[in-house]
This record gives sequence, C-alpha cells and structure tokens, in this order.
Amino acid sequence: MKKLFSIALALLMAASVPLGSLAENAPAPKLVADSASIDMDGSDGYTGDYVVIYNPSTNGSNGISTGNMSGLIETQVGTSGGFAAPAPGLEAGAGYMVDVDGILAQEAKAAGIMPGMRRNEAPAERSLSFEVGDTRDFYIASYSPIPGGDIEFKVLAKGEHCYIWTPTSTAANVYPLDGIDPTFADIAAAEFDSKFDLMQQSFGDHDNAQGDGRLNILYYNIDDGWQPGQGYVGGYFSSWDYFMNELPCLNIDTYPGVHSISTDGTVTDDISKTFNVMVHEYQHLINYSVAGYMDTWENECMSAAAEEICYPGSSVHRRINSWTNYFFDDENWHNPPEEYPYVPSFQLHNGYTMYGWDNNMDMDNILVLYAQVSLFAQYIFTQHGNTTFRALLQQCAQGRDFVQAFQNVTGQSASEFVRDFRVALTANTAPNVLEGLYGFRMQEGYDPANYHGVANLYSWLGPVVFTGSQCNIKGGGAITVKPVGGVYYPPADANGSLVYIGVTRSTSGSPGQFEKGDVDMNGSVSIADAVLTLRGAMELAELTPMQIELGDMDDSGSISVADAVAVLRKAMGLL
Repeated sequence: MKKLFSIALALLMAASVPLGSLAENAPAPKLVADSASIDMDGSDGYTGDYVVIYNPSTNGSNGISTGNMSGLIETQVGTSGGFAAPAPGLEAGAGYMVDVDGILAQEAKAAGIMPGMRRNEAPAERSLSFEVGDTRDFYIASYSPIPGGDIEFKVLAKGEHCYIWTPTSTAANVYPLDGIDPTFADIAAAEFDSKFDLMQQSFGDHDNAQGDGRLNILYYNIDDGWQPGQGYVGGYFSSWDYFMNELPCLNIDTYPGVHSISTDGTVTDDISKTFNVMVHEYQHLINYSVAGYMDTWENECMSAAAEEICYPGSSVHRRINSWTNYFFDDENWHNPPEEYPYVPSFQLHNGYTMYGWDNNMDMDNILVLYAQVSLFAQYIFTQHGNTTFRALLQQCAQGRDFVQAFQNVTGQSASEFVRDFRVALTANTAPNVLEGLYGFRMQEGYDPANYHGVANLYSWLGPVVFTGSQCNIKGGGAITVKPVGGVYYPPADANGSLVYIGVTRSTSGSPGQFEKGDVDMNGSVSIADAVLTLRGAMELAELTPMQIELGDMDDSGSISVADAVAVLRKAMGLL
C-alpha cells in the first residue's frame, strides 16, 4: 500500500509539470468501430455494409477475376479530397521523402555485392576507432555531391553507438551538417543512442565490419536534384558501403533533409526531420547484415515498423493519408469521412498486392505500397508484438521465405493472416471487438499532443471502396465493395478461388470502444492513463467528455485524484 501511495505521489509530481492540453478537445475516434460482425458463410450471400474480396494465394504474380460486378455494388460512395497536399509526403511546401533502398539493393545484388564482402579483404582483427575531429575518406557510390564519390569526412560527434560524420568540403552543393548548425551533430548522436537498444531488441544486431561497434552516420547533401515542392531522398543504406568503405554506414540527407526551403521561400533548419530516417535506414542495415537481400516489401515493412516503434504515430499518420488519398488540415483533423472512394490509378486499390513490390512503379503507386506495408507492420505488432520482426528476420536468415517464416514464428498461416489484415483495413474495430482480430492499436508511448490531439490515428482509417465494374486480384491482394441492398452474391464469371468476407460495422462513438481507465484511448490501460487522469482532475490537461467518462472510475460524473489512483491500480493489476 505504501508503494502504491508513493507512486500516486510521483504521479502528482508529474502532473505538476504543465505539458499543455493532451486532448485538444479531440472527439472519440470516429472511424474505429465499437461493434462489428463478420460473414464468411455465403450460403445466402455475403451480408455486410461492405464485402472484402480477397485472393488467398501467397503468389503475387497472377491475378484472378472478380467477374462483372455491374449492378451488384454501389458506384458512388464516400468523400474524396480533404486538404490538397502537394503529394502523399509530409513536409508541406518543402517536399516529400522518397526511398531508394530497394533500387540500390537491386543494383548491388546485380553487381555481385554480397554480405561479408570487403574491397580490401582487411584483416578481421582490425578495429577502427575515431575521435571528434578525425578525418577519413568515404566513397559515396550513389548521389554524391562531389564528382568521383571520394569525399573527406570529419567526425563531428561520437556517441555510445555511433559517429556523426560530415564532409570537410564547404562547396555550395555539399551542405555539411556543422555549416547548418554546429549543435546538430551532438543532438543526432544522442538521439540515435536513445533508440539503439530498442532497435536491437526489435530487429537484431548489425555486421560490425572492421569498426569498433559504432555505426557511421554520414550527413551530407544526397544530390538528387531536389527542387522545393518535389520529392527528395531523405537517406539510404547501401551494401556498397560495406564493400567500399568496410564500415557499417548510413547516408542521411542535409538538403533539404535538415536545411530546407519551401515553395514560398521559407527556410527551415531542423535536425529532427532526420530521426525517422535514421531508424528506417538502420533497419535496412540490420536486415542486410542478418538476412542478406530480403524481398523489398518485407524489408520496407520492417523499416516502417522501426519508425513506428521508435516514434509512435510518425509512420501511421502519413501512411493512412496515402492509403486513403485523403489529407487533413486544421478543419478536419477530427472529422474524417466515413468511407473513401478508390483511386482508379492506384494499383493497390485495384486488387494489386504488397507481395508484388515493383521499384519501377510511378511515385504515387510506390507511396501507396509504402502505406500498405506500414499498416501491415502495425497489424503484426497489434496481433503479435514488436519482437516478431526480429524473429522473422532470424527465420529469413536461415533461408525461409515469408510464408514459412511467418508460420514458424506465429503458428499462423500467412494467407489467413493477410486475409484478416485486409479485413481489418475495412472493419477497423476497437481492441475489445471480435477479440481485436480486425483492428489496430497505437504503439506504447503515442502522444496525441504531437498529432493535433488525435487520440487514436486509426480514427482516420475508413473503408476504401472499389466502385469499378471488375478487376483482377493478385495473390494477397483484395478490394472492398459496397453491396447493393447489403448482400453480395458473387457473379457467375467470378474466379472460384476468391474469398469473400462481409463486414458490418458501427462507429457510434460510445465509450464502449474502450475499457474503463483507457483515458488516452490507445487500447490498453497503463500508468500514462493514470497520469493523464490526474492531470485532468487537476485541470492541467483538457479532456474530452469521452475521456472523462473513461477516467471516471467511481462513476461519480467527474474525475478526481481518487479516480487517477484507481486507474493506476488497474494498470498495476491491483484492480
């Protein structure tokens, strides 16, 4: 009991620090269903507000036809548009990030570069260690700002697990990090160190090559010809670095990755824009170290997971926008449409599959592929936890493909799991609905204050509804249709291998979506909920009516310190 009151006192101390409104008057998650039913019977048609049509094959090469659905499905649904973003990227005005890792891996593999290969075959016992101010030449194989690629770099900061390097050249096209802000290197090193253990736990260790165990993070202008408003390469990992430089390296962009100019001429210097990139690319490095050349969709899935594990919300909020083709601004952060029309030019909206990742697709389709694998990563986390990624990597290192690796790690059929994921994109249920099988949960540590007060980013995830007449669905792919009259009978010319799942969902916005005590509405009750309840009771945080109802443990009609203690007891398993 003394321990409990000591923790309550600690909560009081935490609550005394004004952090601003965590809720910002956010309504209940609008598109998270608080009740749902699933129909896989089909003996009298497939009943539902929506029907998911899925190809259960794990071979993404061949498509099978839905048949002609004219007259069977609605052809006018949803709302499109929202905020007219410049692209499905993020830094409004400055541009959006594109990823070239898959292309670089393809090129390196074709050139015969394989894990463990070194240009000079340096002795295994050689260990390179550096101090701040030391210089060394690095060969930049791709997007070099200096012709020839051999560039002298200097150490700006030495962390526990990394070195931060930047070119010594001050040529106009190089944009060295210390020329932008001399404090940024120490900040970047400390940030990487703070995420290192989490990355190792989630994915594994990297090949140390001839280094001292530290990662070499090279900050410079990745010269991709960027112009304000266009896409840019935010960073990359290349297996050429191991071969040519004999050290584990990441390449991080400084222009516009750190120093950017928007289309209206506004200049921004922000090292934090590279943090997601660091962990995304570090996963690629670990992935190569452990499993060699993994399929691009799997590799990018894990890097998307790395972003969300290290920075909860950072991947989800962008990728839902890309998947639904709907972008938000101050007018609609908390008011998303209930459903979204499919985009005919998006292949994934037409039955394509994440298994069929193609680096030669146009950028719109590549960004939608990233959205799909990012959401798939979070579905894996929701159902099996983050350590699943490391276990899958270890299985792939032993030569197993995704299907067998997934079966071995989880005991589940990959085909059925992907089916449930495709249903979850439409059903999007709360954690306590249908045992949480058809929903998503935010990563622990998600802070709504960082995302416009949106308590649960999956409140944006509504059904993307196909309104064409027919399509071919690839293995692992699916579409969602809205049946006329609420019942779907597959047409006679539909391929018999397709699987149909009727989905009926309700989003009443009642507190039944969440259990008592889940004040931050992330699907679980934790000490963070107790802190938030206490802050609300002390008027240090403005809670929504729904959050107040969830935190009102004694049903008195308001929240108090006693309610905060009750939430704490529940989080500790004492209630």
